[in-house]
Amino acid sequence: TIHSTITDKHSMTTAPLSSSSSTAAGSLLIGEFYSSKSLSPALLHSLLQRLLSHPRIHNGFIDILQLPSVQSALENMDEAKRDSLIATVKLFAFGTIQEYLELKEKNGDAVWTLTDAQLDKLRTLSVVSVARRGQIKSSEKTDVDMIPSDHTAAVNNNASLSIPYAHLAAELQITPVGTPFNDKDHMRQLEDVLIQCVYSNIIAGKLDQASKAFVVESHVALQDQQQLSSSSSLGMKKENGANKSTTTSITVHGSLLSRDIDTTTAESTNTEVKRMISTLGQFLSSSNKLLSSLEDISNVSASLRKEDEKRWRNVEKKLSEEGSGSSSRFRAPGGDCDVIFEGGGGGDPMEVVDMSGRRKVKRSRGGHLGGRF
Repeated sequence: TIHSTITDKHSMTTAPLSSSSSTAAGSLLIGEFYSSKSLSPALLHSLLQRLLSHPRIHNGFIDILQLPSVQSALENMDEAKRDSLIATVKLFAFGTIQEYLELKEKNGDAVWTLTDAQLDKLRTLSVVSVARRGQIKSSEKTDVDMIPSDHTAAVNNNASLSIPYAHLAAELQITPVGTPFNDKDHMRQLEDVLIQCVYSNIIAGKLDQASKAFVVESHVALQDQQQLSSSSSLGMKKENGANKSTTTSITVHGSLLSRDIDTTTAESTNTEVKRMISTLGQFLSSSNKLLSSLEDISNVSASLRKEDEKRWRNVEKKLSEEGSGSSSRFRAPGGDCDVIFEGGGGGDPMEVVDMSGRRKVKRSRGGHLGGRF
């Protein structure tokens, strides 16, 4: 079961989505491509129609085209049908609904005529492409801007990718060219597409009806704090009572489906390579910061352990100095309560007295207390 969350300004709704049967059907469908040693053009057309309509298969289309059985079937097709088939598959691999409509307008036979289910699927994939372009252009002044999300800022103080409804509606061809976005006529259709995107797990985001934008959530968000503040929470003393700490946040929008890589042209290949380098660089930076934080925490833990060992060596030393016939009361170094040793025989109780009262702990004289005071 997959749980996805759609959130607006006033409410939060979580919808369970059972996907086991659909995923199994998708695996069987893909298996037919790989298991067939040869495919006829008619069978290939039928399998691809099912593949492009399947609600759980969102990438890997180019890999299908590279299979020997598919290549063999393509060679047995006439050029026009072969070009139309390849162009249609490429649309689902890395194209958009806008590109599909432009191709149909120029030449109706350039691509297949898509069914309603295929159009809906291509629209959801187009949302991913729009979001990815928004990440690349986030530093430029465009209508897709990196703006702080109130909800995200309240939770983890990170920025989210916010895409205006008007821009999405235009990219998805929900609003006709030259027609402004209208809440009454276009919002319901647009939000249905976005909800389908989230429920299909191809994008993690929230509907922000207050600002009329779709907010893509950050997938990796690390806060790197200098361990002076962390060591304070673990009980270590701060020099001069100062809590010196600095916080740096790194946000990686990795909550998007990975579509097929477009290597059809040198320009598209260069764009894809730059995007991958940027993504891997962000991942490496985040990983290094996480590793650094773990190392700092490990060092703090080791320092605390040494302090504890030193403290209890002092306790044992104090006990041996007092002898067996005396009673003493002292505060262990760095402790926040008093320890009372009462001599007079083996196994006599050793009292631990804190500020709220006292309790007796049965310990052998000189034994390790097993705790901090």
